[in-house]
Amino acid sequence: MRIFDFSSCLFSDRNGTYGGNSGDKEGILIENEPWIIKYPKKGSRLTNVSDLLYSTTPESEYIGSHVYEILGYPVHKTLLGIRNNHVVVACKDLCINDTRLIEFRQLKNTYNKVLNEKLDLSMSPTGSEHFVLLNEVLIHLEYNPSINNIPGIKERFWDCVVIDGFINNNDRNNGNWGILRNKSGDVLSPIYDNGAAFSPNVPEKRIINKLNNLESLEKGIYDSVTSYSLDGKSSSKFVDLLKLDNDNLKNAIKRVVPLIQNKMVDICNMINSIPEKVGEFSVVSKERKQLYQKEMQVRLDELLLPEFSKLISKEKNVNTKKIKSKFDDYERGY
Repeated sequence: MRIFDFSSCLFSDRNGTYGGNSGDKEGILIENEPWIIKYPKKGSRLTNVSDLLYSTTPESEYIGSHVYEILGYPVHKTLLGIRNNHVVVACKDLCINDTRLIEFRQLKNTYNKVLNEKLDLSMSPTGSEHFVLLNEVLIHLEYNPSINNIPGIKERFWDCVVIDGFINNNDRNNGNWGILRNKSGDVLSPIYDNGAAFSPNVPEKRIINKLNNLESLEKGIYDSVTSYSLDGKSSSKFVDLLKLDNDNLKNAIKRVVPLIQNKMVDICNMINSIPEKVGEFSVVSKERKQLYQKEMQVRLDELLLPEFSKLISKEKNVNTKKIKSKFDDYERGY
């Protein structure tokens, strides 16, 4: 893959229509089209992080977005490059002409009597800056008139829950998914803002330690948390979220897991194609690439495939019972 030089790109005062909170941003023009540059966050601005000069959020944004693309989902276009002596990611503006991005956090402010009654009955807080209350999202998906008539929105939400867990993106907050709106109507936005995937705040020393300690790596997989909370007090672990008795989640697991299985080689090839260095700039180290691939494989083997197998096994048992029942009826002369 190519690492671009964005040094000569002209500044754009548009500054993008989305961006998240992962670091500084800057609007630029690439071939006269608006893009937004995302810079890595300084380690000194992060909490509980040592030995980290800058985060790897630009690389995470690029890799996470391309995982979604490989799996066949519409996603914002991303390019890796250099600007102002930093490795950065350029994200193409989602909005052109009269199109606007409406984030979920805006959509959920819609007034509706039935919706408000359902939210009141749930006796739930509205979440916090650290997590999203899952029950609140599900109520909006069901009863919010600004949301529930968008084709495919439930499927998209649950597919992202599964894939974000697979790539360890624990920041799918209410501001980084939504819809595109113009005079023709509302449609689902392409997937964007994946910079929290693949633990971008982990320094190289810890990357190497993880690779050398498989037991610690696997424990970390089981302990990894999501963007969502079930109790309004803390973020839920991905392994626990996968076990929810929710038909939409179960269908998402059945849709997504075979996709991941079939595309694992392509995903790994994409990661391996990223240069380790460009000139004086470190991009993605060999060890970091190895860890990302190993963690994804463990999540697939230890978390996703067992849940997928359980669901398929239950379906087979149900179908077998139906066939036996019909045969019994035939034997009885019904």
